[in-house]
Amino acid sequence: MKLKILNRKIKILKISLIFLLLFFVGCNGDDYDWKSVEPAKLKIMLVESDSNDIEVDTIMGNNFQTRTYMVIPRGGSTYHWQCSSDEVTISPVIGRPYMVNVKANSSSDTYTWLTVEETTWGGKKSLPDSLKIIVIGYCLFEPSQLLRNGTFQSKMTSYAPYSTYLSYMGNDTIINHNFFNMRWALKYIIDKGYDQKITIVPNQIFVYNGEFVTVKGEGNYNTCNSLLVMNFAVCYLYGDTLEYGSGIDSLMFMP
Repeated sequence: MKLKILNRKIKILKISLIFLLLFFVGCNGDDYDWKSVEPAKLKIMLVESDSNDIEVDTIMGNNFQTRTYMVIPRGGSTYHWQCSSDEVTISPVIGRPYMVNVKANSSSDTYTWLTVEETTWGGKKSLPDSLKIIVIGYCLFEPSQLLRNGTFQSKMTSYAPYSTYLSYMGNDTIINHNFFNMRWALKYIIDKGYDQKITIVPNQIFVYNGEFVTVKGEGNYNTCNSLLVMNFAVCYLYGDTLEYGSGIDSLMFMP
């Protein structure tokens, strides 16, 4: 009796396995209508970000930075990525066509549109999604590129433009030989980091109308464009700022 019951259970199990196999074959075989699969509503996302609400992104140029973007993948679909600018290169992530790496080889400020389109296994195409990427021109600090022949024009708040000469003395120090149009040799320290910051060396003493003064300030430089921009203040040693002695100083190369 027990042997008959065991044989019956084995027979039922075999039949169940056959039906289960036929079910999977029916779902994944030629009977499945891939053309009925509709493409998804695409949304380009930045892989490194926790937020999906990205409308505009920025990237450092001169191939200094790589940004990785993606869309939510769907089985069987392929993805076509493209950029509107030749100065931006995209490369799909191997094995993950729904992701791309983006680099900008531009050394000047520009922008591009990154676009992606999905094609389902059945050949249906999605509406494309686009993301605006602002390219920030970037060049590593190089004294000969930033200063060129040293001839610059200073545009200070409250003053007419005047000519000056900049030189590099090593140790990341730049000298402005005509600061404030007073022939003061003012020293700056360059930070070689990607923020490209510049700081006025503290405790430099000069003479203004018979009184001792010092200069404070900091800002940024742009090696690609040979440009230095900083906030400054000319102060008496007891702390007060000279009248019209503060503002923004823009130093631009004059060819």
